Amino acid sequence: MRELSLLEGFRFRKRDSPIHNLDPRAKGAYLVLSLIAALMFTEVVPMLLVFSASIALVALAGCIREWGKSMKGIAVFTILIFALNLISVPENRVNYAVAMVLRFLALTSSFSAFFLTTTPDDFMAALEKLGIPKEYTLMFTMSLRFIPTLARDLQIIVDSQKSRGLELEKGSFIQKIRNYVPILVPLMVYEIRRSIMVAEALEARAFGAARRTSPYVDLSMGKRDYAFLALTSLAFGALIFAKLANYMPWWMELRLPEI
Repeated sequence: MRELSLLEGFRFRKRDSPIHNLDPRAKGAYLVLSLIAALMFTEVVPMLLVFSASIALVALAGCIREWGKSMKGIAVFTILIFALNLISVPENRVNYAVAMVLRFLALTSSFSAFFLTTTPDDFMAALEKLGIPKEYTLMFTMSLRFIPTLARDLQIIVDSQKSRGLELEKGSFIQKIRNYVPILVPLMVYEIRRSIMVAEALEARAFGAARRTSPYVDLSMGKRDYAFLALTSLAFGALIFAKLANYMPWWMELRLPEI
């Protein structure tokens, strides 16, 4: 059964790679710094650098195929972002539109690099190490974990209803909306049943009975993690400092020719 290609780049893939073996806190620092850098710049070259850094991480992790599927899934959004910025910006339209496309790709790719190489258990343990209560970390990690599951359930229901003769694209606009009722109702019922099963499983394991519990995953930073953290902080820190201090080199301010 074919899953939605967009979510392939956000589902953990087990590999034995230098990026997979990093502490999730080190990768989380990279994610935060890349997001800050991507949101600060509106120039093409810095956006390209942030995007290239995420590609390098995905390549080192050996997850280029899954990352490529997610990039293919957002192609329509990329074209839409470029077109809207091209017609709405009064000056430097091409440069700004390309920069916004690269920003969207950089943000998406950074999240993809993180979630492709980090298990939900490691992510939850990292959040708990930061002092976030277990209830909130469980809620957040479970919502992320069940996104691919929800997409798979949706695809199964769609395929089942199509095999029974349901035509989703048939009729007027109102009719097309009504055609999705046989999709949404079974999906809602199935997910409510799943949530009840999860709640019963947590209750059977006495979740929340003790204030302090032993972590399932014991995280520890090693030399490799500190080296990655230092390299990431130095690279993104230099970019952010150049922007804040208004001391950007000439090559970072290069602009594309206008139409």
